[in-house]
Amino acid sequence: MSADDASGSGERGTYPVTDPVAELPPTAQRILAAARKLLAERGYPAITLENVAAEAGVNKASIRYNFGNKAGLVASLVDSMLHEEFANGVAAVSTTPHEDLVHALVESKRHVICATQNFRGFFDILPHAVRDEDLRRRMAASYPWWAEQNLRMLELEGSGPEGRSAVLQGLGRLISALTDGLSVQAGLESDDFDMDAPLAAAQFLLECAMPELERMAAEDAAEAPARAAEAAATSMSADPA
Repeated sequence: MSADDASGSGERGTYPVTDPVAELPPTAQRILAAARKLLAERGYPAITLENVAAEAGVNKASIRYNFGNKAGLVASLVDSMLHEEFANGVAAVSTTPHEDLVHALVESKRHVICATQNFRGFFDILPHAVRDEDLRRRMAASYPWWAEQNLRMLELEGSGPEGRSAVLQGLGRLISALTDGLSVQAGLESDDFDMDAPLAAAQFLLECAMPELERMAAEDAAEAPARAAEAAATSMSADPA
């Protein structure tokens, strides 16, 4: 799965993209598993072509053939981690009654935060992505996709990103930011971190806002055909032919 290509279309409880690891040939899967092991055990600095090749039992040319370069390998690592966590989120909401969606979403974020030890590699990559333009672009592409999934899990996607209200668009991003921030705190504070209070506050605020958010999503979906027709008419009038 490439974060650039994942549209996020589909109904709640269905997975919109394929498992990026399953699509890889066996050698590439072995390389990715070796890189993820090094990342978890020794951190981002250990992700060198030499170390990954030795851990996977392949040569560096094989890594370049399958992933292009180190940025491509790291981007594939991020794809696999995002897929794993989103799959957990889908499992949490797939059979959840509509009235319990907020609770199910919050619990899926709790899983991410609790898994910080296993998910630490993702946060270990982030500071390096800021300094590596290629890696930054590839990782940044995952955030709009992830925000879209947050809205889908709450059935607030409306007609999609085009024309959606700023409040709904921002909500998807805010939920991602909440998860990232609490995960970092959990990693830093370790056993002293109590996530119950901030997650309870997030659930309370979302539940209070849901009636208005649902109204906004419904209006967005209802207005989508008119927006599409207007866009088509504008395009036709601008066509010199």
